[in-house]
Amino acid sequence: MAPDLAELIAHDHRVITGLLAAVADRDRADCFPLAHRLLDEVAAHTAAELQILYPALRDIVPGGDEMANRGQTDHDTMRPVLVALERAHPDDAAFDDVVRGLAAAVDGHVPPVENEFLPALAAVVGAGTMLELGAVYASLKDSLPAGLEALPGAAPGPKFTTG
Repeated sequence: MAPDLAELIAHDHRVITGLLAAVADRDRADCFPLAHRLLDEVAAHTAAELQILYPALRDIVPGGDEMANRGQTDHDTMRPVLVALERAHPDDAAFDDVVRGLAAAVDGHVPPVENEFLPALAAVVGAGTMLELGAVYASLKDSLPAGLEALPGAAPGPKFTTG
């Protein structure tokens, strides 16, 4: 059976946590490509949560506004860290600090999403809708560009002129 939204998000969290551990291992020769894969994974995961999970919480779950706002705040906090990761190189003095900052943000983000937000949504919508949301989440992630371009608001907006 296809995975539901909760399973897909939990899987993303495990992948991101594993990549963080790998990037933090300074004995690895592949830190630079792993850091870029980590950036891609976190950006796509963030974009998909922002476009699927948080609107569903706001629109469907009683008290979901507060949960969605907390999740949004987590991702807003991560954005500058992701920008710093994109600009960093494993040879840079600040690289380890950037990775530690991202790891701390992820560590704070995962428990409420997996233990509070997703169960609250599943309790209201049921298993069938969680499967449908999972399919939409997976499709969205597959269609996103790489890196920071995946994040909402990353592309420049239109230019407005007068007269």
